[in-house]
Amino acid sequence: MKITFILPCVGKKAGEPYVKTWQMEPLAIAVLASLTPPDVERAFYDDRLEEIPYGEPTDLAAINIETYSAKRAYQIAAKYRAKGIPVVMGGFHATLMPEEVMEHADSVVVGAAEPLWPEFLEDFRRGKMKPKYVSENGNGFSSVLPDRSIYRNKKYTRVTLVEAGRGCPHHCEFCSICQFFNRSYYPRPVDDVVREIKALKARHVFFIDDNLVVNRDHTIRLLKALIPLKLIWVGQVSLSIARDTEILSLMKESGCNGVLIGFESLNKDNLLSMGKNINAVVDDFSDALKQFRKYRFAVYATFMFGYDNDTPESFDQTLEFAIKQNFFFMAFNHVVPFPGTPLYKRLKQENRLIYDKWWLADEYRFGDIAFHPQKMTASELSQYCFNYRNKFYGLYSILKRGLDFQANCKSLFMVGVYFAQNVISRKDVGRRQGLPLGVKEEQ
Repeated sequence: MKITFILPCVGKKAGEPYVKTWQMEPLAIAVLASLTPPDVERAFYDDRLEEIPYGEPTDLAAINIETYSAKRAYQIAAKYRAKGIPVVMGGFHATLMPEEVMEHADSVVVGAAEPLWPEFLEDFRRGKMKPKYVSENGNGFSSVLPDRSIYRNKKYTRVTLVEAGRGCPHHCEFCSICQFFNRSYYPRPVDDVVREIKALKARHVFFIDDNLVVNRDHTIRLLKALIPLKLIWVGQVSLSIARDTEILSLMKESGCNGVLIGFESLNKDNLLSMGKNINAVVDDFSDALKQFRKYRFAVYATFMFGYDNDTPESFDQTLEFAIKQNFFFMAFNHVVPFPGTPLYKRLKQENRLIYDKWWLADEYRFGDIAFHPQKMTASELSQYCFNYRNKFYGLYSILKRGLDFQANCKSLFMVGVYFAQNVISRKDVGRRQGLPLGVKEEQ
């Protein structure tokens, strides 16, 4: 038996390279590969990097689907099914929109794959594949390590992705992660994290947890276990640890080089509206950032625009704050109503959605706004986000932030990383904007 794993791209612009900053290794594929018995032949094609050989013989196509890649996933699935090859889909969009996905697949995996994939494969071998498999055992971890041999000959960004935990207990109304994991957090056994990193022999690691510091006891155990490994790592954390000197000291000692923080807004009313209470209680973002800078952590800050208190002036205020704080990276994101989230349901009830299913709309492009904002038009919001991304990654901003020798350019190595990555990000602003969902010639 042979399985062909597929990771769809979001879409492609004719004659242009794919967005460089989106070319990270797909950890979910490596997890599935590790759960697949050795007597099953495996192939993997990453639609972001290479052509998919539809004519290559296979018994099953397994497609990982996210909301932004849903349209492309359905195009790929249709190609395989037209050849009589069954398709199974899983991932975030499959869990949030299973009935939609079932229209394009022969089977759908809802929830985490670990408890379901062995059962699915056994059913498939026996010719008794069910149309839907739903995880009844939570979304935690198995002891199986991701099999990264499936990435062979793929040129991904040179950082290794590792999970130390899954989910988040917070209630942000825009967040699809909260919905997927049912507002729960699942810590991974620290011994498994260490075992995986040792097996990789990797020094540069990105912990992809949505919040690495949710469970304080688990975080402390993890950080202490990382110290002997001599890593250089980055991860996503919250402002809540700004005054937790024990956590910050252990992060530094264990090799933390930078942190990604979701600020979302400088407006407290916005933060309360979106349910980002963990930030709303922070009196002064600047004061909190001083604590991170004290430990020389570079900061990747994300902000979100389009909530009801945002005005055009919000962009100027945020850009000024971002450059003053010398953020290593900065995201001027617009609000995205992902399906299954409280935000999507609220905007639909308020009759503010422009598209019922924006991810399938032929006219929708990456960077477009899928709803009607309160204090500007949808097209104005889209253009403001695009313009201010360009301003943040403009030459003046890059050079000014590059003079930060405390965090951004604290060593010769970091000087190279900082300027190379900011130049790539500068180019990717244009590559992302207006990117069609799916591939036109296959529609």
